[in-house]
Amino acid sequence: MAQRPIVKLPTPRDTTRPTGSPRNPPKPKGPGRIIQGQRFGATFNQLVDAIEKDESLLELKTDPLGIVPERALVFVTASAIQNFIKAAEKAGLTVISEIEHELEVPDSFSPPNQEGKYAPMLYATMPTLSSIKQLLSLWQAYSTGQTLPTGFTPWRDLFDLLVEIRVWGPEDRLPVSSRQMIEENLPFDDSDSVKLELEILPVLNTDKRVAWSNSARNRVTQLGGKVVDSSSISEHGFIYEALLIELTALAVKEMLNNPHDINGLATVEGIQLILPQTIAQSPKTDTDQVSTLDNLEHRYDPESPIRCAVLDGTVVAAHPILDGGVEIEDINDLVRLSEVNNRYHATSMASLVLRGDLSADGIPLDDARVLNVPVLIDDQNNQATSPDTRLFVDVIHSTLIKLFSSEEPIEHNIFVINISIGIPSERYAGRISALARLLDWWSYTYGVLFVISAGNIMDDLILTGITNAEFESATDQQKQSIIRKALRDFSYNRTLLAPAESINGLTVGALSEDLSLESRETVNAVRFEGEHSSVTAISSAHGPGKSRTVKPDIVTSGGIHEYTLYPAGNDSRLRIRPNSNINGLFVASPELGIGASTYRSRGTSCATALTTRAILQASSALTGEDGPYQGEELARQDIALLTRALAVNSASWTHDAIVLYEEEKLIHGSHSSFKSKEQVAKYYGFGALSHQLMQECSEYQTTLIGLGTLNKDQAKIFDLPLPPSLSGERIGRNFRVTIAWFSPIDSVGSRYKMASLEAFCGDEVNSQDNEWGLGLKSLHLDEKISSKGSVWSRRLQHKRLEAPTFDEEATIPIRVQCRDSANGSLNPDLDIRFAIVVSLEVENTAEYDIYQEITDKVRLRLNQSH
Repeated sequence: MAQRPIVKLPTPRDTTRPTGSPRNPPKPKGPGRIIQGQRFGATFNQLVDAIEKDESLLELKTDPLGIVPERALVFVTASAIQNFIKAAEKAGLTVISEIEHELEVPDSFSPPNQEGKYAPMLYATMPTLSSIKQLLSLWQAYSTGQTLPTGFTPWRDLFDLLVEIRVWGPEDRLPVSSRQMIEENLPFDDSDSVKLELEILPVLNTDKRVAWSNSARNRVTQLGGKVVDSSSISEHGFIYEALLIELTALAVKEMLNNPHDINGLATVEGIQLILPQTIAQSPKTDTDQVSTLDNLEHRYDPESPIRCAVLDGTVVAAHPILDGGVEIEDINDLVRLSEVNNRYHATSMASLVLRGDLSADGIPLDDARVLNVPVLIDDQNNQATSPDTRLFVDVIHSTLIKLFSSEEPIEHNIFVINISIGIPSERYAGRISALARLLDWWSYTYGVLFVISAGNIMDDLILTGITNAEFESATDQQKQSIIRKALRDFSYNRTLLAPAESINGLTVGALSEDLSLESRETVNAVRFEGEHSSVTAISSAHGPGKSRTVKPDIVTSGGIHEYTLYPAGNDSRLRIRPNSNINGLFVASPELGIGASTYRSRGTSCATALTTRAILQASSALTGEDGPYQGEELARQDIALLTRALAVNSASWTHDAIVLYEEEKLIHGSHSSFKSKEQVAKYYGFGALSHQLMQECSEYQTTLIGLGTLNKDQAKIFDLPLPPSLSGERIGRNFRVTIAWFSPIDSVGSRYKMASLEAFCGDEVNSQDNEWGLGLKSLHLDEKISSKGSVWSRRLQHKRLEAPTFDEEATIPIRVQCRDSANGSLNPDLDIRFAIVVSLEVENTAEYDIYQEITDKVRLRLNQSH
C-alpha cells in the first residue's frame, strides 16, 4: 500500500472552449504569378489541350507520367498551405497524403523566417475529370490576376508557393530511405530472390484498390516474380492494401537502375510505395555465459488477471522465475518454430515486466500476469524475426482482432501491450509507417496502450576528426561532448524504428544505466558514463516523430553497453561490444536445467519492458487500497490513459539533459531556446521515468488525477484546491499538468491526428493563464513543443522566491479543452476520452504538509458534491 496515495481530482465542471483571434505568423512568399506562369504554364496548357481533344487525353493515358483523371496528382509546395485540404475537396480532389518533404526551394521564393528555412510539403491528390477542369479554371484565374471564387483562396497560395506539379511517380514509390535499404541488402547472385512490399494507394473505393492491386500482380508476373502474401484491411479510419512479392535480384536491380521504365514495377499506376520487406526483429542476444541467482523461484497465482500482452517471440513460460506468470496464446502458429533454448528475447522481456531487474528488484507483480502472443520466430542466432512469408502489418492486425474484437476475445483485462521490437528497414524519415498507423487506429478504437521501443541503432558511430588517442585521453565529460557531436552529425541515420513514431503509443528510449551495483568496467572496453550520470544510450534511436511530435515520450534504464574503439583514418569508430556479461540488466535466460538461469541484457527493449512493469504497478496503486479508484473496475481505455499520463507526468530531464540543453544553446545561440529544447527532446523526450512517482506522492509533493470526455470545442474545468499554508510563504515550488488521450486518426487522408487537447488556467472566456497564479515560468519543454502529439504536458517552476497570496478557499481552475486539429474534419459528435494528472511540489524546507492540506480539501469537496 502506498504511504501517500495519489488523489482523485474533484468532479469537473462543463464549459466551452473559448476562441480568440487567430494568430497570423509571417507567411512565405512565392515568386509571383508571372514567374509561376512561366514555370508551370506549359504543363497546364498541355492539360487544357488534352481535355479539349479526347485523342490527346488518350495519348496521355498511355504515358505513366501523364497528368490524367484518376491518376494520383502531386503538388509540392515551399510551405504548408493553410486550409488547402478543404479547398482541394471543394474542387473535387481527394487529398490522400500530406508529407513533410525534403526539397531544395528555388531562390525566387522568400524565406518564411529569419533562418531562411522552409517547410516543404507534398500533397498527393486523386483527381476526376471534373476536378481537373476545376483546377484548370482556378489556374487560369490565378495566372491572369483574377480573384479566385470564395473558399478557393488556398489555391492562390498553392499556386504562389508551387515548386513542382506531377503525377505520383517512381521517385515517390521508391523513397530514398527505402531505395537505400533495398540496395544495401541485394544479394550478389542475380538469380537469388528478393522480397519487397507493395503498398497500394489507400483510397476508400475498394474496387479501385482491388483493380490497382491486380495490375500490380500482373506486372510482377510479367517480370518473372510471384505474390507471396496479400492483405486488404478496410476499417473506418484505417485502410491498408498491400502485396508481399518475390522478384529476382536482377529484376530489382533493373528497377532501381531504370525506375521510369514503362514496363517496370515503379511505373505501375496505383502503387503508392515499394518497400523492403517489413521484417520485425528483436535485438540480437549475444551471451556466452548464463548464471543463476538464488531465491528467485516464484509460482504466480493462476487466478491473477492477465493485464498485459507481450508481442514478441515465444517465452519459456515454465521458467522457475516466471512460473505461472505467463500464458502463451499461439494465434499465429509460431511456437513450434521456436526451439526452447533459443527463446531469449521474449523470455527476458516477460522477466523484466514481471520481476524487473532480477538483481536490483526481482519482486513479482502480485496482481497481474502476462499473455505472450508470439509474432516472431526465435532462431539459432539468439534473435527473433517475423515470418518472412507474411505481411507483418497483417500479422499484427489479425493478432489484435483475436485479442480484442472477435466474437470471443481472448482476454478482456488486457489494457497494455508491450512491443519491444522494431523494423530495422523503416527508420522514420517523415512518412509514418503503416504499422504505426495501425497501432494508432487500434489505440483510439479499442482504448489499448502500446508501449513501444524507440529502437536500437547498432551501426558504428563515427567520431569525425577525433583519433583514438584523443578520445581515450579525454575526460568522461569531454567524451560525452564528443559523442553528442557525433550523434548530431549523423542524426539523419539514427531515427526511430517503426512503429515507434506512433502518436498514440508510449515510445520509450534507453538510458545508459544499470540498476545493479554489480556493474563494472571490462578491460579495453570504452565507457563514457560518469559516476552519477544519466545519459541516453548511444544506440537508442531518437526523434522527433510525425509533425515534430515529442518522441521518445520518456526514457528509462536500459542497461550499459560497452564499446570498442577502432581507428578510421583521422576519425574513430565506436562499435557496440557484442559479448559483455559485466554490465546490463539481470533477466531470465531460456537455458533450463540450471535453476533460476539469468543473463545480462540491454537496450531500448529492456527500457520498454521496465516501463510496462511501471505501468502495471501504477494501475494496481490506482485501484488498490486507498488508491483514488479503490475497488473500481476501470474501463480498459481509462486505465490505459491514466497510466500513460502518469508515466509522462512523472518524467523529468536529468542533469545530463540540462547539460545537453546548455550545449545546444551555445551552438544555436542564446536566443534559440526553442530549437535547443527540441534537440534535447529528440533524445530524452519528456524526461526520465520515475517509477515511484507513478504510484504515490513524494514527501513534499501532491499528485491528483482525473478522467473526462470531451467533444470538439468543449471544455471541462477541474478545480485544484491550493494548500492554505502556501499563501504568504516564500518557498520554491513546481507545478505540472499532463493530459493524455487517444486521438482519432485519418490514415486515408492527410490530416492524421484529428483531436488536440490542451489545458489552461481559468474558466472565463477572456481569462489569461497568469502562470497558474503561483508566479511560475516554463521549465524544460515549451508548450508548442509538447502539444504536437496526443500527450500534452506543461512543467513550470517559480520565477523567484516571492510569496503567492490567496485566500483559504482558493483553487486553480484547470480548463481542459478540445479543438479540431484536422482542418475542420473532426466530427463534433466524436467522444474524446482523456486523463489528467496534476502535481504541485514545494521545496523540502516546508514546515507544513501540502499533501494533507490538499487531500483534506479534496475530500471535503467530494463529500459536498455527494
